[in-house]
Amino acid sequence: MAKSDHTSGHMVLPPNTRGRDYLLGDLHGCVDALEEAMKLVSFDPEVDRIIAVGDLIDRGPRSLDALKLARQPWFFSTLGNHEIMMLEADDQRTRLMWQQNGGEWFYELTPHSQEVSLAIVETLPHAITLEQEDGTCIGICHAEWPADNWRDIEEILEVPWMRQQMLWGRTVLTQHEVRVDPGAALTVHGHTPLKTPTRLGSALFIDTGCVHGGKLTLIAVNDALTYPELGRKRVPLY
Repeated sequence: MAKSDHTSGHMVLPPNTRGRDYLLGDLHGCVDALEEAMKLVSFDPEVDRIIAVGDLIDRGPRSLDALKLARQPWFFSTLGNHEIMMLEADDQRTRLMWQQNGGEWFYELTPHSQEVSLAIVETLPHAITLEQEDGTCIGICHAEWPADNWRDIEEILEVPWMRQQMLWGRTVLTQHEVRVDPGAALTVHGHTPLKTPTRLGSALFIDTGCVHGGKLTLIAVNDALTYPELGRKRVPLY
C-alpha cells in the first residue's frame, strides 16, 4: 500500500526544440475536458508536451485515466496534495481526509488497479524545472514556491516544511505576495481554485476550478510567460 516516507525529488525537462509545451492546471479526473482542450489547440503528441501542476486525481470522473496520462511520453506532472494523500493513506487520519476529499474512487478499484495507481504516483516528482532555449527556465510545483530563488530547488526539497508548503501552501495568494524570482522566468502552480489564471510577480497560478464547474486551463508556455500580472487587484478566488 502507500508509503508515508515518499520524498520524490526534482525532474529537469530540456527545451522542446521540436514542438510546443503546455502547462496544465489541476485536472482532478476531468480527462474529457483535457481531451477537448487538446483538440482546440491541435495538440500533436509526436512533438508537443504537457506539464501539469499535480492533483491529477479525485473528485472528477476519471482519476485512474488521469494517472495513466503520466505514462505517456508527452505528459509530465508534479505531485499534488491529493497524490500525497494517496501515498500516505496508510495513516488512518490521512485516509479519512483523502476519502472526504474525493479519494473514495481508489477503494472501488481492483487490487491490480490500485497497485498501478500507486506505482504511477510514486514516480511523480515534487518539482519540475522546464528549461527554455534562451537559457532561462520555468519552475513548476503544486501549491506555491516558498523560497526566493528557483536555483535552490535541490536544497529546498531537503527541507520538510518547504516541501509541505510546495504541496499545501496558499500564503502567496492569500497575502498577495508579489515577488520576482531571479532563478526562474516564471514559477507555475495550482492548488487554489481561481476564477481565471492569476499572476503575482513571477508566480502564475492556473487552477481554474474545472472540477467545480470552471474551465480547465491548458496554456501554452509562450502565453504563460507573457501573461499579464494582476497588479494591486484582489485575487479572484473561485
